[in-house]
Amino acid sequence: MGLLDFLSLNKKAPDLTPAYTAIVAQARKPDHYGAGGVPDSFDGRFDMLAIHVHLVLRRLRSEGVARDDIGQALFDMFFRDMDQAMRETGVGDLGVGKKIRKMAQAFYGRAAAYDEAMGKAAPAKADAETVNALKVVLQRNLYPDGDDALSNDELNVLAEDLLALEGKLANRTLEEILAGHVFEVA
Repeated sequence: MGLLDFLSLNKKAPDLTPAYTAIVAQARKPDHYGAGGVPDSFDGRFDMLAIHVHLVLRRLRSEGVARDDIGQALFDMFFRDMDQAMRETGVGDLGVGKKIRKMAQAFYGRAAAYDEAMGKAAPAKADAETVNALKVVLQRNLYPDGDDALSNDELNVLAEDLLALEGKLANRTLEEILAGHVFEVA
């Protein structure tokens, strides 16, 4: 078994390129960075992409067990993208595997924390309790050292935006998601 065998293409899933492209576009919107408070760094971009991928995985999970192949293929695509991004930034071949494993652990930890804050069932309720719980998780994930933390207003905007995106996703059919109409109007 090779180092990146867990990233192999899932042969049962349809082409997820349009969906993943839409997820990346949403996660990289300039509004999130700079004035939005999310660090414009590899880690900040990873965190934003991770939560957007997780929102889609939550939506797929709500479809039931039959969507497992699609969810795994999306996860695999995300980590192939992270692998490529690390290589492009100069991380050597020997270091990439370790970093990918560490990132996968971080993703699973974040996903569990987001599920705890938002509830297991998608879409999450966009009430004050959920917004506040999500703000705590976002602050911890985006600024683990407490440095340059997001303001309460920035956290409110980000948490409410993410919950609104999950609400949009709830109204998407699987076919729309696969066609790349993930967060925008189809």
